[in-house]
This record gives sequence, C-alpha cells and structure tokens, in this order.
Amino acid sequence: MTEHQLFLYLAEVVVLVAVARLGGEIALRLGIPQVIGELALGLCLGPSLFGVLWPGGFNALFPADPSQRNLLDITYWLGVVFLVLIAGVGTKLRLVRTSQRAAVASWACGFLLPFALGFALGWFTPADLIGPGISRGVFSLFFGTALSISAIPVIARILMDLNMLNTKVGAIIMSSAVADDTVGWIVLAVVTGLASAEHQVDKGAVATALIGTAALLVFTFTIGQRLVDATIRRSLRLKSPHMQATVMFLIVFAAGAFTQWIHVHLVLGVFIGGLLISRSKERKAMRASRDAVREIGFAFFIPFFFAYTGLKTDFTTLTGHALPIAILAVVLACLGKLIGASLGARIGGLSTWESLGVGSGRNARGAMELVIAGIGLSIGILTEPSYATVVLIAIVTTLMAGPMLRFCAKRSDLASSSGQESVLEVEAI
Repeated sequence: MTEHQLFLYLAEVVVLVAVARLGGEIALRLGIPQVIGELALGLCLGPSLFGVLWPGGFNALFPADPSQRNLLDITYWLGVVFLVLIAGVGTKLRLVRTSQRAAVASWACGFLLPFALGFALGWFTPADLIGPGISRGVFSLFFGTALSISAIPVIARILMDLNMLNTKVGAIIMSSAVADDTVGWIVLAVVTGLASAEHQVDKGAVATALIGTAALLVFTFTIGQRLVDATIRRSLRLKSPHMQATVMFLIVFAAGAFTQWIHVHLVLGVFIGGLLISRSKERKAMRASRDAVREIGFAFFIPFFFAYTGLKTDFTTLTGHALPIAILAVVLACLGKLIGASLGARIGGLSTWESLGVGSGRNARGAMELVIAGIGLSIGILTEPSYATVVLIAIVTTLMAGPMLRFCAKRSDLASSSGQESVLEVEAI
C-alpha cells in the first residue's frame, strides 16, 4: 500500500461516513427510516449522480483501481458483520415458539409466494442480467430468496412507533419476520454454495455446504449454546476490561469463518453467532458489551455500509429491458409479501384490516435486502443492473411499510396502549 492509497482510503471513509450520517439525520427529520437517508446520499455520491455531474471529481475520489476498492470492500464487509450481528443479537426466537395458527400461516404464505414469484422472474430474466457463468437456476433461487426476506429491525421500529409491538398483530408480524430471516439465510447459504469459484456447479462443495449447515444448526441448539454460555460466564470472572465484547466478536467471527470454510456465506455464521449470544443465560451481564457493539456499529461501520452500498449502485444501468424488469421486480416483491402474508393471516383467523396490517409490516426489506444484494454482486450472481434492481426493492418496500401499516391501523383497532418491552434493541435498519 502506498502513502497515496492510504491517504485516499482515509479520505473516502471520512466522506462516506459523514455523508451517511447527514443523510440519516435528514431522513429522521423527514420522518422516514434512517437507512433511506444514508443510502440516498450514498447514491448521490456514486455514478448515478456525482459520476454524471463531475466525472473527473468522482474518478479522483473513488478511482476504479481494484487495490483501492479492496480497502473499501474490507470496511464494507465489517459493516455487514456489525449489521448482521446486531440483528442476530436482537432476534428473539421465543416469538416463533409462541406463534399461533395465524403466525404460521402468515409466514408460510408470506415467504413462499414472493419466493415463487422471484424464482419465476429470475427464470425469465434476460441472460445479460445474470452474472457470467451463473446458471439460470442458481440466479432464480437467489432472486426468490431476495424477494422473500424481511427486515426485522425496520419492522420492529415501525411497530414501536405505532405502539403496536405488543399487540396480537405486532406479535404475528415479528414472529413471522424472524422465521423469514432465519429460513432466508439458510436458503441463501445453500444458494451461494451451489457454485464454485469458477461458477460451475461443484457437487462436493454443495454437499459440504448442506452437511456443514445441518451440522452447524444441530451444534448451535445443543452443545454450541452450552459452550457459549460457559465462555461468557468465564469471561465475566476475568479482570481484563472489555473482555465480554472481545468474546462476542470472537464468537461471531469464528462462526462466520466456519460457514465460509464450508462454502456457505459468512452472514449465516454471524447471524447464528448473534442468536447464540441473545439466547445465552448470561445475556443480562452482556448488556453493556452489546450496547458498546451497537454504538460502534451504528456510529461508524453501518453508516459506511449503507453509503458504500449506494456508491456501488448505478441506476444509470437500468436502461433497455433492464428498466421494465426492475419495475416488475419491485411490483412482484410488494405483491408477494402483501398478498401472501395477508392471505395467510386471514386464513389464520384475523380480520381483513388486521391481515392487511400483517402484510404491510412484512413488506419492509430494509438493510437485509442490501446485504443480500452485496452478496449477490460479490460472488458474481448479479450484474450491475440486477444489483441496482435489488437495491431499488429495498428502498421502495422500506418506504412503503410504515405509511401502509399506519393506514391499516387507522381502520382497525390495531394499536395498544400497553407498555412496550423492546423486542429488538436495535435502531431501524
């Protein structure tokens, strides 16, 4: 690394984080999710606007040199780790266990319908929107997963703002969203293991991914939980300061490293590591460390992740047949969640407006969709236009969720005046 590369990297980081924080502040003042503001100003910094208005300035600040971009990519993936870790630590699996018929039916329909629509769209997507060497089947599975995921933190924040978190509808939305993300990460792990580095199906890699994922899940909910509890308990006896935060990072990085080793993406390992910490018997003693991790993540790494995601997105590539495909993808994503989750809730016994409220809440994709988009681009499944399409889905669905749920709440007694116990101790991402 040269001195100029180091200088440029530091300057890029300063600009990206500062712009992201500014965008988040503007978004909060406008009453929209913070992620939208951070992502929007990142988009303005990228080839969609800055690169068009001042190409020389854009190329000087963000040169296409691969070694320079690699530095930003490392920081980007650290942002992914913080984001997924915080989501995992904040996820309460007890919501899934206490789900009743409406929650199960809502999850099944709200996951399977958008998955089927995404798969069908992927199957008929023009070949030039699919990554080089990627089979249409793998692309279709990936796109189905992208359309079926939900954003737990965004949904939780919306429900808290509307005083609906501890209501029947709120519990159904949250429990089914937890199932969405848990199943979605597992499916995504299988999809990413379907192709080798040469983008050819590798039966050995697929078998390793499937067996390794199954073994990890069994280990997680048996011996793994006990080991994590014992490790945290011993760390509490040590005199070194900040040891619990160190243990937290070691757990999630080790889990992420394991999933990468078995040809499964690191996000599944990090998410499972966060779940183990959230389910630990010593979780109350870890509160200060969790707060410190959240503060570092939301102060620096996560805003950087959103801004850099925007920087990498080029909406000018949505031309020709890519534009109608992008519009169709957004429409199918919204209809799949709204119709599927609402229909399932109605089958489960909820009223019409309650069911529509469930569908509206489940529609938010938020940051989880952006993580999926980044994974798809990094492993070559997505091209620049299809990557921009997935980012567009995240933006539109996140903006829609709050107003639509508020609209449904006004037409039915969905809100509760009961006190709120935070189900997810995270900011709206």
